[in-house]
Amino acid sequence: MAAVSSTSDVLDRRDAAALTEKMTVLDDVGWAKGGPGLYLVVTESGACYRVDHQEERCNCSDQFYRNPSGGCKHVRRVAYALGEREIPDWVNGDRVDEQLGMHVHGASDE
Repeated sequence: MAAVSSTSDVLDRRDAAALTEKMTVLDDVGWAKGGPGLYLVVTESGACYRVDHQEERCNCSDQFYRNPSGGCKHVRRVAYALGEREIPDWVNGDRVDEQLGMHVHGASDE
């Protein structure tokens, strides 16, 4: 998939993964307990990642080895779950994970 264009008419692959893959974002649980801006992201496979939302960092291998601009898919998922990253209107809502933002306190849809 192409990178995000200046007109925001294309999602890059990390944004697409952040929106469509089954992931649960949890705050104040496990590694994120008591840490402001810390989130635990659990993937469909059961892998767990610690995301520091304030620093836009994650302990996944993509973040460690590639350090992508805008963060890995886990960093982006947290931003989408909190409502801080806007889902473009043209994105097919049927493809977006139905649990996006469901378990996060203070998410914009709660």
